[in-house]
Amino acid sequence: MTADRKMYDLFITHAWRYHEDWTQLSEMLDKLPGLAWRNFSLPWHDPAMDPNSEVGGKFIYDALEVQIIPVHGVILLAGVYAVRSARRWLDLEVEMARSHNKPIIGVPAIGQTEAPEEVKALCDATVGWDAATLVAALDQVRSEPKYSSAR
Repeated sequence: MTADRKMYDLFITHAWRYHEDWTQLSEMLDKLPGLAWRNFSLPWHDPAMDPNSEVGGKFIYDALEVQIIPVHGVILLAGVYAVRSARRWLDLEVEMARSHNKPIIGVPAIGQTEAPEEVKALCDATVGWDAATLVAALDQVRSEPKYSSAR
């Protein structure tokens, strides 16, 4: 990586399984010429672990927090947020992003041009399916005073 390229550490919202939106966004970012980024959101699910148990819930909470703390921003995928069974985890990811002063950029579901109002309300900015626009929005939000001390 050259000195003029900035490394972006990102967390893309997920619910412990790969979703098409998550996969496509990752691929889109990978294809943006000149973008250096690391994906801190690695969906994983151990079917033997019960996320509804005290131990399982704590394990998931801790794993998510470890993924969110070091990032520059969180990408909230409206397509994943629309999955009712995923909402519990995405709400937790948004809560953690806020508690760790991480900006949130919303992206509509695949095939949509805008995110729903309930997603927009959770985000600092929303953008369409364009990697360059997403990175520009993240840079813009991160330059705001409330995020200037964030990583």
